[in-house]
Amino acid sequence: MTKTIYLVRHGQTYFNFYHKVQGQCDSPLNERGIRQVEMTRDYFIKNGVKFDKAFSSTQERASDTLEIITAHKMNYVRLKDLREKCYGIFEGRDEFLLPWNYGNENIDPTMEKNEDVIARMKRAIVEILYGMQDGETALVVGHGDILAKYVREFTEKKDFAGFGNASFVKLTFEDSRPHFEEYVWPAENMK
Repeated sequence: MTKTIYLVRHGQTYFNFYHKVQGQCDSPLNERGIRQVEMTRDYFIKNGVKFDKAFSSTQERASDTLEIITAHKMNYVRLKDLREKCYGIFEGRDEFLLPWNYGNENIDPTMEKNEDVIARMKRAIVEILYGMQDGETALVVGHGDILAKYVREFTEKKDFAGFGNASFVKLTFEDSRPHFEEYVWPAENMK
């Protein structure tokens, strides 16, 4: 038997809209973000996707996204290991200031290392899988960077482009090995 996990990125926030580095600081969903998440929820309903378990980052934008998807009718666990990467001194600042936008791969020492981010995400997935029975499906709501790093590191989709707001990746697990099933962005063409 397999276990299925849907990795969902939160909806658009005010920081996303204004191109601010969010990381571990938080910004609430804006109206567009709420509508994006509602479209994802509606996609799940229309396609008969039901969740046995639900998990969220401890950050507000992720837990709010989960609550909209589940219509506030499902208990869930908040996991610190699902939090977004810490961008150190760049948190809350304009995205264009990030060093890699200028071809500089040197990471500021205040930023969380990518290998630490990946290790945290792996720990979270191991914990989630341990609490699931064969045949169960889990909703996991987190953040674009950490989720994409996990997909690239542990699935066959090494060239995965990343998550749009309120998009998701469906993963199936046999013997704790993830298999990339699909990427869906229900709100991609939202006006």
